[in-house]
Order: sequence, then C-alpha cells, then structure tokens
Amino acid sequence: MAGLAHAPLLALQSGALLTAALWLVLWGLALSVPRRDLRGTRLWQQLSTLAGEKAVRLRSREGHRQLAAILAERLMWHADRAGMAALSLGGITLLTFGYRALRP
Repeated sequence: MAGLAHAPLLALQSGALLTAALWLVLWGLALSVPRRDLRGTRLWQQLSTLAGEKAVRLRSREGHRQLAAILAERLMWHADRAGMAALSLGGITLLTFGYRALRP
C-alpha cells in the first residue's frame, strides 16, 4: 500500500484485496493442519529441542492431536484478524468511492 501513496484510493483497494488473499491462505492452512503430519515442521523440532526428554508425550498420537488443535486455533485467530482488516479496508474503499460519486 505504501508504494501506491500517490493514489490513495488504489492503495486502499489493493490493500483490501491483498489482505483478503492473506485471510484465505491462513484460513486454508488452519483447515489443513489436522490432516498434516507435524513431525517434520520447525515447530515440532523446536518443541523437541526445548522439552528434551519431556517431549515423549508430544510424540504420542494424543500429543500430536493437541498440538495440531492449538496450531489450527492460532491460525484461525490470525485469519480472523486478517479478515477484519480486509473488511475494514474494503469498507473504507467503498465509502471513498461513494463520497467521490456523490460529490458535485
């Protein structure tokens, strides 16, 4: 959006579209997490490193399920925020278009 500072209306519109695309990607990732194997991810490696021998519970099926649920919940939280930002930018864009159309 900053690159389009010379055209504020275009900057708002592109910001709304890009943020909506980000929302869609985050939402899709959150839905796919329960079916993914998390053992090869960076999150799994860091938890295994930090927890050491205590990570045995994480290696079980139940630990994997809990970790996937937490990750999906956090991704949905971020997706919700991106969706709210996209709707806000889209609403401001529509208000600006309406103001320009009604202005004499």
